[in-house]
Amino acid sequence: MPETLSNKEVGKVLKLLASLMELHGENDFRTRSYSNAAFQVGRVPEPVISMDKTTLENTKGIGKSVAGKIVELAQSGRIQALDDLLAQTPEGVAEMLQIKGLGAKKVAVIWQELGVETPGELLYACYENRLAKLKGFGEKTQQSVIDAIEYFQSNRGKFHFAVADIEARAIESGWPDDGSWERTGILRREDLIVEQLEWITTGTDDTLPVPEGWTPSADGWAAVSPHGIPMRLIQVTPEEKGIVQFRTTGTPDHVAEVEKRSKAPLSGDEVSIYEGAGLPFIPPWLREDLAEWDLAAGNKLDEIICLEDLRGVVHNHSTWSDGRNTLREMAEACMKLGYEYLVISDHSKTAVYAGGLEVERVIQQHKEIEQLNVELAPFRIFKSIESDILNDGSLDYPDDILQQFDLVIASVHQNLRMDPEKATSRLMAAIENKYTAILGHMTGRLLLSRPGYQPDHKKIIDACVANGVAIEVNANPYRLDMDYHWIPYAMEKGLLMCINPDAHSVEGIADMHWGVCAARKGGLLRAQTLNALPLEAFEKWVSDRRAAKGID
Repeated sequence: MPETLSNKEVGKVLKLLASLMELHGENDFRTRSYSNAAFQVGRVPEPVISMDKTTLENTKGIGKSVAGKIVELAQSGRIQALDDLLAQTPEGVAEMLQIKGLGAKKVAVIWQELGVETPGELLYACYENRLAKLKGFGEKTQQSVIDAIEYFQSNRGKFHFAVADIEARAIESGWPDDGSWERTGILRREDLIVEQLEWITTGTDDTLPVPEGWTPSADGWAAVSPHGIPMRLIQVTPEEKGIVQFRTTGTPDHVAEVEKRSKAPLSGDEVSIYEGAGLPFIPPWLREDLAEWDLAAGNKLDEIICLEDLRGVVHNHSTWSDGRNTLREMAEACMKLGYEYLVISDHSKTAVYAGGLEVERVIQQHKEIEQLNVELAPFRIFKSIESDILNDGSLDYPDDILQQFDLVIASVHQNLRMDPEKATSRLMAAIENKYTAILGHMTGRLLLSRPGYQPDHKKIIDACVANGVAIEVNANPYRLDMDYHWIPYAMEKGLLMCINPDAHSVEGIADMHWGVCAARKGGLLRAQTLNALPLEAFEKWVSDRRAAKGID
């Protein structure tokens, strides 16, 4: 009931109204009056929701207009002006108003100039260095927004695996390195989204160094991490460890399948559990009831991709578009990490918000690449572009420009709100374009923020195989797109996949790790990973593909 609203809650309603008024460019004086009233009602000793209009009008900082809104709230439980503004505002934009350090004016700029409509999209824009380039923002503001959004998202109870893994490592650094504890649960399985951090321990109450802040639970200890992630430490005897860790790590379907294959009740360590089911030891991250059974039957578990298999870094951005580092810096960072080649794929001209390259700048960039290739040999930089897939499925350069790239990565960046039929036809047109070599972030999703469009995955994978197009596993931990659940089907069809960091800085190259974590959950084999090819073989793939497509 409205009369139960505290002054603090009324203040929050008025603050939201003021923020939305400012967001939509209403009169500054009126906006400030509502903002001031939102602050003042919290200082009123009596409940403002129960005051009459005359009393409210005579209360410091409220005034006639605000008093009317409070009375309306008390009588109807709502404010029509607020409802009207909310109806004009995407839900995600309203959420952005809650992010610390972002006022309504800045949110308006972000919404209008970047087309960003959710906190998750904003976070990704920050990692692409787009916010820092907006007038009135800069690197310092961008970093504070990143920190604020991560905190904002942590309150939702779900966390990106990368965030959870980093948090877990920080926790683990303070624990003894004596083998008395191990990871378990979805953290050990390296799920894309984590809801809690779990460990298992054989330590006793006398020997277990439980950190401060942990409290006893039914099976051990519980706490909350500094970033708000629930934590669980399961206490078991050495004899129980194998079965408990097995049951808590795999998906329910995986556990059930192992039990069905077992000839006796599960017991012993995890190796013994799998041996009892007639299976080799299945790594924790593969226990999805997805690809593990066929891989185990074919003795291919050792052929699954690992980070050390990757020889080149494909899909990267530099200061030519919206990256933080120069082309030379990106290349030298790859060389330092032991990679043999870099595919630079700055944004194409349609991506004006990201400094997309007009034709003249494409030609200039190619000259720099040619100079660096002479200087840095045998390391090689490939000329590429992340070409926007336009609404009709076409790419946004004429053929005489597209043919100058060694390879083209085609991606959707605008008009993402498509039904499956439209998404499929749009991607199919791009795949059938002879210049498209790799399909980028297949659904446009942002984990925990944007589901993306949903094309017919089988049709898209089949079309890529037919047209000699690889599909990217985007390694950015906020994308991890194509989803690993489709990897078994893609491998069955003979598709080449490419684990790409979509790096916008030298630091972003390290995201290859998260891409590998996701890809191997689907059982991606190194033989079907494009950038596991050494330089000479990758060069041959590029040249053979161009020849097959009749590209001069």
